[in-house]
Amino acid sequence: MKNVVLMCRVSSDEQAKGYSLDVQFEQLSNYCLKNNLNIVKVYREDHSAKNFNRPEFQKFLQYLKKNKNEVDTLLVTSWDRFSRNMTDSLVMFRTLEEFGVSVFAIEQPIDMSIPENKAMMAFYLAIPEIDNDRRSIKIKGGIRAALKAGRWSRKAPIGYCNSRDENNKPIVVKGEKAKYILKAFEDFRDGKLQSDIIRDLKKKNVIIKRSNLSNLLRNPFYMGKIIVPQQGDESMQIIEGIHEPIVSEKLFYEVQNKFSERYSKKATGYEFQREDFPLKGLLYCNNCSELLTASKSRSANGKRYAYYHCNHCAKNRYRADLVNGHVEAILDEFQFKPEILELYDEMMKEILYKQVEGSVKEKKAIEKNIKEVDTRIQRLQDLYIDGDIKKDQYKETMKRYENERTKLTGQHQTFQELDFEYKKWRKHGVNAFLELSKFYKTSSIKSKQTVISSIFPEKLYFDGEKCRTQRVNEVLLNTVLINSCLGENKKGQNAKKSNLSSFVESETILNNIFNLPVN
Repeated sequence: MKNVVLMCRVSSDEQAKGYSLDVQFEQLSNYCLKNNLNIVKVYREDHSAKNFNRPEFQKFLQYLKKNKNEVDTLLVTSWDRFSRNMTDSLVMFRTLEEFGVSVFAIEQPIDMSIPENKAMMAFYLAIPEIDNDRRSIKIKGGIRAALKAGRWSRKAPIGYCNSRDENNKPIVVKGEKAKYILKAFEDFRDGKLQSDIIRDLKKKNVIIKRSNLSNLLRNPFYMGKIIVPQQGDESMQIIEGIHEPIVSEKLFYEVQNKFSERYSKKATGYEFQREDFPLKGLLYCNNCSELLTASKSRSANGKRYAYYHCNHCAKNRYRADLVNGHVEAILDEFQFKPEILELYDEMMKEILYKQVEGSVKEKKAIEKNIKEVDTRIQRLQDLYIDGDIKKDQYKETMKRYENERTKLTGQHQTFQELDFEYKKWRKHGVNAFLELSKFYKTSSIKSKQTVISSIFPEKLYFDGEKCRTQRVNEVLLNTVLINSCLGENKKGQNAKKSNLSSFVESETILNNIFNLPVN
């Protein structure tokens, strides 16, 4: 008499399709009774068969490991009760064979002693997988179609609750926690730390992790928008949702601006705060191209001297004061004529305009939309005064126009703030540029490193006599070359350590200071 294990499995959506666990158990039991098979174990599963990481099936495998050679066959009613994944099924067959166990479906019997029947088994296994894949495509398509219609059909975000509309379609509505989410947006806009916001929310029984709070505050869902992700040739879209927003668009964009401000204040790149080594983290070895480190060493007379040196090849070692002085000498020679101020300003305008060109166009479009809304409001008022529309209709339409104008005004306010920040930055940038050497010498170590890394965006080398790099800041380089065409410096001016004698000799500037080829 053969020993068998019965495996009964359903998934939640199959309970009503005649696949109940009791029905399967009765079918398998009757089969064993008719065929004189001994049932040693019965497993009942309520789990998807997409893979074999199912609790009951894993228990079955553990049982086989502890009771080798005690089971001959695993019985299922049909092959889709065993698995709905053909690839995983073929692997599992091999695993079960190692325990001396075969698999048999009583409704779809296959004699595996006949090699050609393996093709039939593959067919039985492929059909459920195809059905799963097709079902997945339909579900994903339905979800995407709902998103495009502005309808959220998945689990509601914090602050909302899942519900149904009058047509029994899924919707989300504001929940009891909505007011706390609104307060979180307002607090963050007003400068409150995320850790404090999380603590306040916890007191209201709203548990949110730090990373989740950042995602929540960046989620346009809370201002009534829905993101339709990219798929195939379709790009990502942000559309109007049918759900009620918790925060206004103005507040949402104020929060995003606050994120940008905090991000810009974060320290980036390498920082070194010792006054003796402003070039630490910026200067590379002329021999092996590795970063030079910096340290002080004591001489025989007990004095300590600062050095930039290479710990990799140990072939380069330079007095820090000499290297620092050499760089300052290069900056001293950036003396620009008054005419260059206007030119520099225009150059910066052009560069920055290209960077914000899309924003400028969007700003103009918003201004145009505001004018159109104002025109509509004026026409609506005229119609009401002339008695062409009723009072209720006038109020409803006016409210819609006013809401639209408020939204547009909030967006426009964001651009005005950006314009103000740009003008303030440009003014500061022009002044720092014209007095580059003075600005550098009076700046903090962090600012000095920012200046040098901005002028020399590529690796900066020092060979003991001159600095060498592959590229210089394009704005500064073009300004130097143009400045050289405006006239010669006064005669008798002494050459600095950089071997720069005058701005007229642009080739000298490129070769002696920057070691760059002249185009």
